[in-house]
Amino acid sequence: MDVHCTTCGEPWDVYYLWQDAIFETGLSVEEAEAWRSLPRSEKLSDRYRKEFRAAGYEFGQTVINVVRCPGCPKDAKPDPERAHTKAALEELLGGDEDGLAATFEDYRL
Repeated sequence: MDVHCTTCGEPWDVYYLWQDAIFETGLSVEEAEAWRSLPRSEKLSDRYRKEFRAAGYEFGQTVINVVRCPGCPKDAKPDPERAHTKAALEELLGGDEDGLAATFEDYRL
């Protein structure tokens, strides 16, 4: 299942975001493995957001809401309509990331 970057439209596999993207950060393998076992609600604490940002990622409320990705041109800005829609869906679907991922994929968000 793919979700798309709000800024450049690059598709990202949901499983990759949930399991493997963390290994692109500056965290040690042990720290990245520990992140994988955290509850989804804790995966985007300030510390992890900073690590992801350094690797070129920016997320909304969940790791499947890719606002910016490593493929984005440096001066590119997120599409405001897509950003608003994705944020509203995150709010609506709450903690149901599987449902959120399916909705994002259905609408190529």
